[in-house]
Amino acid sequence: MAQFFSDEQTTLTASILNRIVPSDGDFPAAGDLGVGEFLDGVVAGSAELKRLFTTGLMAVSMAAASQHSATFDALSPDAQDAILRDVESSQQEFFSELVRQTYNGYYMNTRVIEALGLEARPPQPKGFPLEVGNLDLIEQVKARGIKYRQV
Repeated sequence: MAQFFSDEQTTLTASILNRIVPSDGDFPAAGDLGVGEFLDGVVAGSAELKRLFTTGLMAVSMAAASQHSATFDALSPDAQDAILRDVESSQQEFFSELVRQTYNGYYMNTRVIEALGLEARPPQPKGFPLEVGNLDLIEQVKARGIKYRQV
């Protein structure tokens, strides 16, 4: 369920994401994978991103309507790419953030991690070994006593 995007913005975002990261062999397209939901959650948490994405998505919709009299998702892949290049040049901040967050959401997805041949799991306990620390150093902190008011 969308946190910030409207239904139209959700559909538009999925179409845009499918052009930024299209499907290729075992790798699914970003929009089909659900990266739009990740992006929606990121945008919902920031007033600046809400403004940026509202303006950017509106620019994509308006470009599709003015250049082709159609919605973005109804256009051919070549026409979609042309519109995205136009928006990239006119809305650089939006497009940069869109691509960054798309990659963040895409490469955190379990299906993509597995398609890369990696094990989808936290890095510990099988990840990098942790350096053993000197826990004797904490004794000085404990000796200071409680420095806060207990409730």
